[in-house]
Amino acid sequence: MRLAPADLPSRPPISLNRTREFQAPTSVDVLVPSLKELSSEFVAHIRSRIPVHCILTSSAIGPARARQELIQRVDTDWFSFVDDDVKLRPDWWSAVTGMIGPDVGGVEGLWSYLAGDKRVDDYTRAMARLSKLLRQESWRDRIDRAFTGDTLLLAEAVKNIRMPNIPVWEDEYIRRWVEKNGYRWLRTPKVVCDHLRTYNLKPSYNVGKYGYYMGKLRVRSQLKRLSQLPIKVLFSLAYTGNPATVAFAIDKDVNIFKGALQAYVQRNSGSPLYSLAQP
Repeated sequence: MRLAPADLPSRPPISLNRTREFQAPTSVDVLVPSLKELSSEFVAHIRSRIPVHCILTSSAIGPARARQELIQRVDTDWFSFVDDDVKLRPDWWSAVTGMIGPDVGGVEGLWSYLAGDKRVDDYTRAMARLSKLLRQESWRDRIDRAFTGDTLLLAEAVKNIRMPNIPVWEDEYIRRWVEKNGYRWLRTPKVVCDHLRTYNLKPSYNVGKYGYYMGKLRVRSQLKRLSQLPIKVLFSLAYTGNPATVAFAIDKDVNIFKGALQAYVQRNSGSPLYSLAQP
């Protein structure tokens, strides 16, 4: 739908002649990987936040296939991915375009679950506080993975991308492609986007499984996270007073560990998906 106004490549040297990235684009294609028809309110919201060239949607099933199909239809030098379950804050455009530089291929807007799922926001805040008290980043409740639900991308940085049909981590695959092409992937330092949906715990198993395949998660590190759970949930309950954070933390970390463990077993039995983790 169009609303008008494989393998990772080897890393090339960064050109000193890249100049167009310094200038904010005057208009961009906005890619919305959604099977359903976009509401008039959502379209109006997008147009109020972004100088839109075209809004593109995809009928492809699966997040990786949808993003792949949409990227192939881009007609502007820069484009934005915006999921239909997010709300961009008023300063989103100025924040992401303000970080454009000569070697930047993608700028991801930092997002929050405060508007959509308070238990997630409460638990994240609690872990950030606990991490600060212990002076150890490993206690934060965040896996370092890309999020393309509110991201500005340089079309050249994802040229010839071929994404595997994976149910999760397709965002991280895009980031890896951008970085292998010699560009940087940045994230805004402050929150500029709100998730409006309830956090879905069902994909947590696949987060662990495919995170292991991508080389981002290890069984040992996930086992360590499980050993930290008693302290985490007690601190979260005391810090936020929200009992829902306890069940959320346990279900999420246990499912991710199970997925990573299953991937480890499959790797040792020769699963072809493990090739995703290779350079």
